[in-house]
Order: sequence, then structure tokens, then C-alpha cells
Amino acid sequence: MLLKERMMNYPFSNSERINVDYILEKQHEIKDYSTKMIADETYTSPSTLIRISKKLGFNGWNDFKMAYLEEVDYINKHFQDIDPNFPFTNQDTIMTIASKIANLHAESAKDTLSLMQHDALQKAVQILRRCKEVRVFAISNLNYVGEEFVFKLNRIQKKASIALVQDLMFHDAAMMETTECAICISYSGETPHILQVATTLKENNVPIIAITSVGNNRLSDMANVTLHISTREKSYSKIGGFVSLESISIVLNTLYSCLFSLNYQANLDYKLKISNRIEITRSIDNTIIAEGLKED
Repeated sequence: MLLKERMMNYPFSNSERINVDYILEKQHEIKDYSTKMIADETYTSPSTLIRISKKLGFNGWNDFKMAYLEEVDYINKHFQDIDPNFPFTNQDTIMTIASKIANLHAESAKDTLSLMQHDALQKAVQILRRCKEVRVFAISNLNYVGEEFVFKLNRIQKKASIALVQDLMFHDAAMMETTECAICISYSGETPHILQVATTLKENNVPIIAITSVGNNRLSDMANVTLHISTREKSYSKIGGFVSLESISIVLNTLYSCLFSLNYQANLDYKLKISNRIEITRSIDNTIIAEGLKED
């Protein structure tokens, strides 16, 4: 859940609510505000802001203010010209729809990149590098992007799998060992099946890479490292999960590419060797994509 949503929904006292509403209204303007300045503006006391910060899980005002300003900056950075939940209308022509969907994917890519942090990405890649097998856990349509990731890993001799039947996820998680690692995918970070899997993985001391939304959620709390995805869509009031699916795909492709790069030439040589063996009989007339592969 985003910090803004927690601020709006938390059962604050009347004096605390006055301060919270003030902060939500001012947004970036609170950057240079001290607790005393806000207290003077709202006719309350500085200690009220300290209480608000701690109720929201922060050590104090400065920690809260930094997190809030980072979130405001993120929310205002992209998707200013297109609605991620309803990117087109029934009045749009088919080419207008095509243009809007392309723009939606471009915005999703920029949004996802803005959320990537070097240290978190590095940690995730090193977990993947060290483990003897990768298991991906997702449900519903998120399995499709997970399958593609598993396909890519197996093509560079990195053992990977995904349980496509929900009940099998729990067995797979229970059988995992510390030498393996898990990638748990959930947009909300609160998907019951994924949380149950993550709980079992934690009990087995299996490293967990979480791919989930911005903000606090239980999946992030259980993970060894979290990679955030574009957090713009409502849970169900939308035309389709265009943005979240694209964002998850970008994160997984980034993980694959970073892992590939650690042993770049060997992975490339192996991939080309196998492709050469299985593609040699394929006849392609299109000169742009034809490679003229020859058997070794």
C-alpha cells in the first residue's frame, strides 16, 4: 500500500488528521518545512507530527518526510498524459488506440526504470548467480511472464522452473532448500497464495526475490530483496493490466540480461550453438531475419 493511502485510511485523532490533510494538500511544498512550521500553520504541536510519523512506521519526522517526498515525486513523474487504468475510450479510432497502447508501454518502461535501484538489483542478481535452481511463484496471468523468464534461464543452462498449478506451489516451496532461490511475483504484495508460499520459503531459509508494487506490503517484508514495479493501476477497476504486466516483464528481462552478462561470451556461444543445431533445417525467405546458420 502506498504511503499516501495509508495516510488517508489510518484512524488518526482529530489533531493528527488536520496535519495529515495539510501534508497531503501541500505535497512537495513540505520539503523545507520543520515540525514547528507545520504545527504553526495547523494550530497544533510539533509532537503531533512525531506521533503521526511513528504511527506510520517511521523513526521520526525526517524519515517520514523523506519517504513521503520520494513517493510524491514518483507519482508525479510519469503517466501525466495517459490513464493507466483507462488508456483509451469508445470514441477512439483503432489507430488512436494503437498509438495510446504504444505510449502506455513506453510510459511503463520509463516508470519501471525509475524504480530500479542499483543495490537491490545487484543483490537479486547475485542471489540468482549463487543458487543451483530458480523457482518462480506467481498466479493467474502472471504465470505467463514467469514462464518466459524460466524459458530464457533454461536456455543458458540455469536450472529454473515454475509451478503452473496453484496447489503444486505449496509442495514446491516446502521441498526447496537454502541452495535454491525463489522469485515471488505479486502486484499487490498481498496475494494469499503467494504469502503462504513465502512463509514456507522463510521457514526453509530460502532466499526470496520479491517483484511487487511500491509501498509497504507483506511480501516485501518477507523477501531478502524487493524489486519494485510500476504501481499505477487499480486492483480491478481497469480495462486490463497493461502497465503492471509490462513492468514485471521488464524486471524479469533485466534480471535475465544481468545474469547473462556475468558470463556473457560463454552464454552467447552456448545459445548460438544450440540454436544452430535446431534451426538449421528451417527455411526463411525474409532476408532481414534469415541468418544462414551453418552446422558446426
